[in-house]
Amino acid sequence: MKPLLLLDLTGRVFLMKEKVFYWLVSAFFISLFLPDMPVINNILIGATVMQSFFFNSPSEKVQLLKERKEIWMMILFYMLLIISGFMSADRKEALVMVTLRLPLLVFPICIGLLYIREELKDRILLSYCFFTTVACSVCMIYALQQFHLSGNTGDLYEDSLTKAVGRPSVYIAMAVNLALFTYVYLLQKKSFTIQYKGLVFLSIAFLILFHYMLASRVSIFTLWAGFLVFAVWHYGRMKRFWPLSLLIILMLAGTTAMIRYLPRTANRFRELKYANYNSRAGESHDSIRPDPDQLNGTNIRLSVWNCGWEVFREHPILGVPIGDKEQALMDVYRLRHFDYALNAHLNAHNTWLDVLINLGIPGLLVFLLAYLILPLINIIRMRDGLGLFIVLAFAMAISTETWPDRSVGCIMLAFFFSLVSAWKKKPA
Repeated sequence: MKPLLLLDLTGRVFLMKEKVFYWLVSAFFISLFLPDMPVINNILIGATVMQSFFFNSPSEKVQLLKERKEIWMMILFYMLLIISGFMSADRKEALVMVTLRLPLLVFPICIGLLYIREELKDRILLSYCFFTTVACSVCMIYALQQFHLSGNTGDLYEDSLTKAVGRPSVYIAMAVNLALFTYVYLLQKKSFTIQYKGLVFLSIAFLILFHYMLASRVSIFTLWAGFLVFAVWHYGRMKRFWPLSLLIILMLAGTTAMIRYLPRTANRFRELKYANYNSRAGESHDSIRPDPDQLNGTNIRLSVWNCGWEVFREHPILGVPIGDKEQALMDVYRLRHFDYALNAHLNAHNTWLDVLINLGIPGLLVFLLAYLILPLINIIRMRDGLGLFIVLAFAMAISTETWPDRSVGCIMLAFFFSLVSAWKKKPA
């Protein structure tokens, strides 16, 4: 616990501004898991942002801005959103949407224009892992209590599993993904912050189980694909094929056991066989074995994406102004008699498509440069494995949800991309 509390030798010699930044960021991590407390959340975010303004000098910020082209693109992307708001017929809705996306501007110009050195970076990452593990433990305990009272196994899966923190399971699944790979990163580099490896391995095992019960298909795929690629790279370069084979066997055995004893999550993957988006039946749930006559997460998304593509085809260059894009999508739902999506007011369920609908092809190009292409170029140059996973994990996660339409989605997207930029090597 000493590294976490900055009570070890290295932590004690941190500059005061680094200590304050560390504690504010740790408080920010806690705010990610606080249910229905917007005032506290906003205060913590505001304090973190304000302190970052005074963390380094204006001249250093300017120099970092020159070096970090992705920050330029993030700022430009938000400027396009403001312009889109002014072009909207529904100005009230536009104001709500532009304000909701404010973290996409604030975090890049604050966190993204800092330089966080290696020692502080590892403390921040350890803090994130710790609070994510604690939050997931609270969720599991609460879910088990609900299951004990109701006897309904549904209380142990998906959004029911995250009721204690009041967050949709898809965002918690992403948070767990980041924590798991951060744990692996800290272990692999033998970071000084890891003092109790046994406790870390126990936390990893618990988070893998918890993550599986969240039943987010894209997050599960991202996690296992990431683990497999890392294992092949890590052991393959050292030509240690026996540990690699053993790890793959353990992964297969663990997955088989979870499918056997936690079948509700497996049913989520069985939905992939039924992609007929013309279905008109009620929505299925993971407790019911899917069949072709049910709406499910797969065919609903395929139908929504098809409708969203129709909206884009009508406005390919300038897109639909941000205050009017929801109504444009609802009009297509109505035209195609997609009553389920119309009644549920479903958004595009794909951030890439949502940007394409809202800002057209030019806006999508700016978004790609800001949140995929330029970050990946910098990461590859730096050989930053953790940064690579973070960027690619977000690229996968935002492909099945419209992250900017939720406050927690905007905050996570903006913060972690800004953080990856902040630990980029300081220019000479």
